[in-house]
Amino acid sequence: MKISVLVTLIVLPMLTSIGLYFYAFLNTRWSYLDEDLIDQHSLLQERQRVQSNDVPNRLPLQMKPTRYVFRSYYGLFGYCLDFRWINLLTPKLAPTASEQQFRTNSTLTCQRCHDPKNQCPGTDCCMVRCNNIPDCPSYYDEKDCNRPYNQTRYYWPQGNCMWQSTWLGNHELQSYLSSYETSPQGSHYYTKRIRYFVMFLLFLAAPLLTFLALLILFCISCVERFYSIPFAFVSFMSLASFLSGAGALGIFLYEWVHERFYRPDYTYEFKDDALIRSLNPWLIQVERFGLPFWLIIAAVGATLFTTILSCCFCCGLQSEKSKLRFHVDNDVYEIVQMTPYDE
Repeated sequence: MKISVLVTLIVLPMLTSIGLYFYAFLNTRWSYLDEDLIDQHSLLQERQRVQSNDVPNRLPLQMKPTRYVFRSYYGLFGYCLDFRWINLLTPKLAPTASEQQFRTNSTLTCQRCHDPKNQCPGTDCCMVRCNNIPDCPSYYDEKDCNRPYNQTRYYWPQGNCMWQSTWLGNHELQSYLSSYETSPQGSHYYTKRIRYFVMFLLFLAAPLLTFLALLILFCISCVERFYSIPFAFVSFMSLASFLSGAGALGIFLYEWVHERFYRPDYTYEFKDDALIRSLNPWLIQVERFGLPFWLIIAAVGATLFTTILSCCFCCGLQSEKSKLRFHVDNDVYEIVQMTPYDE
């Protein structure tokens, strides 16, 4: 096989992996919500409620539209907090006096208000404007709000959700550092932030190392004075890119699993979310991996293929059938293939 063909087989996976990395970095579809699963379980919840209430010494349950927070539009630089009002199993509690007094035709269970200025359109629920927590299903209370330049949570009209940036402002960073030693909550968010920055740096290092391997390969192939650069540098850079991408992907999967099965109670948006999640375990399955996540896996696999192929090519240069001959005239290396013959 000619050297140009071998180089082409190495260059094409490198270019493919770089393209896949950058496409995934700029995309916010690393995860998505399975709408069919939400509709399916909303229909089956009533039967589960009847079965649970028939068992003695069980907490009576009821079906009602409840606000729950999903994570959608996940990307490398942030994710969306998607507030949904869906039918969920909740403990059946006696209504308070305020709820009985201000009972309306609304299907939502929420606090009612006398002042029409503080009511959500269509639900009559109380709302607080511009507090980064939607009180209305239409996000009416969070629209058209002024936000500082360094605010990490704000309403995103394109996604119709609350965008949560993974970058920290100065005030939040000082808050994490001050509470790191004093509270488990501060320690949790501090270590989570450290893991995120390590994952971010590894994800950036992977395509950069692949680009360096491409640059070395270009110098070896196209510039005569660089023929003396060992081809093993290409294999080393490709291996480092594979390890960086695999390490970042491993941190992402660790966070994904930990977020769903080992999540502390204080990390939930509302105090009743942990109980709602335990009564509705199917909520864990709603968030699914999106296309950019699988493209990252393909990019890591492409760098692994490049590493193996470049190592095989490098080892082939050192075999007994391939000799390196140095020409004093033009100071370049030439690969000579020695064919075996019978004596």
